[in-house]
Amino acid sequence: METPKESLSVNYARVYGSPGEAPRVLGLLRAFWPLLVICLVTGYLLRAWFPKPYLSVSMVGVFFFLVAVATALLLSWGDRRLGNFLKGAKGEEWVAHELAFLSADYTVFNGLRLRGGKQNFDHIIVAPAGIFVVETKNWRGAVEFKDGKLVFPDGKEPSRPPLKQVKAATAELVSYIDDAGCGDLPVHSVLCFLGTRLPEDLMNVNGVVVCKGEKLTDVLQETFDEPIAEPLRNLVVDELKKVIE
Repeated sequence: METPKESLSVNYARVYGSPGEAPRVLGLLRAFWPLLVICLVTGYLLRAWFPKPYLSVSMVGVFFFLVAVATALLLSWGDRRLGNFLKGAKGEEWVAHELAFLSADYTVFNGLRLRGGKQNFDHIIVAPAGIFVVETKNWRGAVEFKDGKLVFPDGKEPSRPPLKQVKAATAELVSYIDDAGCGDLPVHSVLCFLGTRLPEDLMNVNGVVVCKGEKLTDVLQETFDEPIAEPLRNLVVDELKKVIE
């Protein structure tokens, strides 16, 4: 006999993976790797001064002072950068929460990295209307789109253009499921923004669906193509589950 909890769970999407895990881990590594250099320099100074010093005490003192200043600056810089990564992780968690309440016809994979792949997937959704690759950006302020590129109001592009990012992830997923023998299936690229001012709440930019977080579930339930048969959806799900297992 099914418990109320089990009965409730079958009404919603199957969910795999941990949202926000990649930005947290990568954030720590990218934000504080300069401290490893500081440790090496400190070790060199200690070795140069003890037990057989070939640097004078005053020289070592000056070097230690410079190391201390550099450490303080790097810690401040790393803390700000880590904050950006953690903000991205919170955005992924918010989206994952919304995706979890899709119907049972949907399967959601969060924080996935394919075997031998280069891309970190924020979310992959296997849906009746197709397969969706969703890249989440939790950015403040406003963004614009000019000549098929995302730019800030000052006209500058991000260091990692998100449109290219989600297209590269989509291409990798298409290649993966094709190699797995799942056939030629519709795979859609979605760029989802949280807390960001967009020209429109929902738009298409060079084949990428760009939307606000509040519109994401509407996008996933839109019928772009002929529905994918359930056995074929299950085949894709099984292949992606192998990555987690």
